Amino acid sequence: MRLGIIAEGKADIAVIKAVLKAAKGIDGSDIVQLRPSEQFDETDLNELNFSNWNLVLKSCGDEHLLQPFFDGLMGDALLVVQIDTAERGEAGYDIAEPLRTKDTDWKAYSEQLYGNVKSKITEIIPEAYRDKIAYAIAIEETDAWLIPLFDTSCKETAQYANPKEHLHYLINRIDRKKRSKYIDTDKKNLDYSNIAKDMKKGLRLCRQKNKSLDLFCLDIENKITE
Repeated sequence: MRLGIIAEGKADIAVIKAVLKAAKGIDGSDIVQLRPSEQFDETDLNELNFSNWNLVLKSCGDEHLLQPFFDGLMGDALLVVQIDTAERGEAGYDIAEPLRTKDTDWKAYSEQLYGNVKSKITEIIPEAYRDKIAYAIAIEETDAWLIPLFDTSCKETAQYANPKEHLHYLINRIDRKKRSKYIDTDKKNLDYSNIAKDMKKGLRLCRQKNKSLDLFCLDIENKITE
């Protein structure tokens, strides 16, 4: 089966590829990056080299982008759509419920929010392709999927309103020598490719600690049966 990804960013794609490798043994070379495209480097101004939540939703309805992927390949194809929920209240995203409260059941919250965003994306996807989509809907950000690799005490990492900030905090607490492999010194940012590699051993724990990751993995397991 050929897989494609539409995602908000290259860091998100690195995490998705690591999950697919850990869950189903799928090599990154077998995955086509539709957005942001892997065919252009970061200095290229091609429109497909850029992405955000708005462009993800736009791409989901773009038959000129989807048709060559689904219909131009031999055999079955599956498209992973990744989107964060951090901006869900913005115009065009428009997912108001559920609300975050101090008494929130975070796993139930994650299931409801995942379902609401999935319904929105499904309505945008052309009907012919709706059964060929896997939904990587990260509650807040995909950083939340990685937090259990560095902190096993939290029952559900969806509780963090800013998981990217919390992940930075956790990695900054690590011994400097060990921490260096998780930092991209050129970009002065986290190296998500290296962080995500730890999913190979840590996926089971991460699924237990993040319901939206677990829902994505269940979707993948149901749709990739080979």
